[in-house]
Amino acid sequence: MMIQRVSADSQEILLSVVKNVNGGTLSAGAACVYELGTNMDGVRVTTPATATLGAFAGVTVEAIADQTKGRIRLYGFQSQIYVTNDTSNAIAAGDILIPVNGQTWLARSGAGNGLSGFVIAGEAYATATAGGVTAAYKKGFVRAL
Repeated sequence: MMIQRVSADSQEILLSVVKNVNGGTLSAGAACVYELGTNMDGVRVTTPATATLGAFAGVTVEAIADQTKGRIRLYGFQSQIYVTNDTSNAIAAGDILIPVNGQTWLARSGAGNGLSGFVIAGEAYATATAGGVTAAYKKGFVRAL
């Protein structure tokens, strides 16, 4: 685990080294979950699935190729978090973002009341057009402890 020293000129962050067992590259800013079951070791991470959404590990700091190790953010501000919008709800700064089954992006869960959520949106993302949902990199705050 890596903890950045506190100073008046920088933010506090907490990083962890993990191994990607996703079967493909996890891009920078991607949501990932701990692998559960007999292979669970607290190091192996993969793409979120319905049964593992509660095992949210954090957000990748850089791209992590399959079967290699890289860093994820467990706590602190991140300038690029992969999020998606939808056609009915825009994302507002302060909204709770949650992992999505089979995806490496995070989606809006609801208003940011501070009571739950691993990731808090740091900036707005407009409602998608009728043509479909898109994903983009947006600022946010991770608290996956």
